Amino acid sequence: MRRLWGDRVERPTVSVIIPTNRGGPYLAEAVASLRAQTLEASDILLVDDGSPAPGLEEVARELGLRYHRQQASGIAAARNAGVRQVDSEWVAFLDDDDLWHPDRLRAQLSALASTPDAIACFTGGEYIDADGRPIGEPWGAPAASNTDMLSGRVASPRITTLLVRREMYLAVGGCRTRMEPTEDNDLIARLLLRGEFVGVDRPLVAYRRHTSNVTRRSLAGRRAGMRSIRDLLRTAKRDGDSERIALLRVRRRTSVSISADQNLGDLISAVRDREVGYAARVAAWGIFTLPIASLHAVSRRRQAHREVT
Repeated sequence: MRRLWGDRVERPTVSVIIPTNRGGPYLAEAVASLRAQTLEASDILLVDDGSPAPGLEEVARELGLRYHRQQASGIAAARNAGVRQVDSEWVAFLDDDDLWHPDRLRAQLSALASTPDAIACFTGGEYIDADGRPIGEPWGAPAASNTDMLSGRVASPRITTLLVRREMYLAVGGCRTRMEPTEDNDLIARLLLRGEFVGVDRPLVAYRRHTSNVTRRSLAGRRAGMRSIRDLLRTAKRDGDSERIALLRVRRRTSVSISADQNLGDLISAVRDREVGYAARVAAWGIFTLPIASLHAVSRRRQAHREVT
């Protein structure tokens, strides 16, 4: 990692990839947050994932962005296409409705300069509403080893805050379409298996919550998450890597418990909203996929209810 200080010292190159299939009303604001960086990106690429509305190429031109269009293939394929289109040392991803703190890139590159062996850097973040006002509780980026994050003892980073070596992203195969809608968590797990991350414990990304992006139901995500862990374990067993197997088994236990709690909450919400078909699918998945963990989730919820009342 080259030093960042001084105009006469060449700094690492960073490409920012904006995957989108809509453009949307927040895109210009998202790009403005990139332009406001105290350490500007080397390149910004808008990847149009088959947007149905015409004119996105013109929007990219007006915003001063490089533009690449592909047939609608999903977020994983869009990110991968973007990484293949750039040639920088580092890549970051910006959703078309999120915002970056002006100091994000400078803070991350500074952290990486101090930890030259790290393959990625992540930050904390906050939630904002449709009008850009902070809502809810922010999330942090506590210092943790890759084994702590892989095992689930510490929450894994979010791709919205990630700055990753381009060559490492490509080395692990990028995002896997078959792991959507948790392709980002699957990617980060495979990166953590390759090396250490460094964190910047500041809320440097704003994740926007609005009616177009709020996911009310998450059964598909839980299914994909379990599928990812099974795949990672299968690969570790094939490679005979006992250390990786042990880590992933811990991750599986943690994920099963979390998934069972989420599934129960999802079931209660679906029943309350009289979404009978979805409630039946959620109940069946809990009973047949996570039977013991689901019983424990019910017990935990009852205990929590008794403590409240």
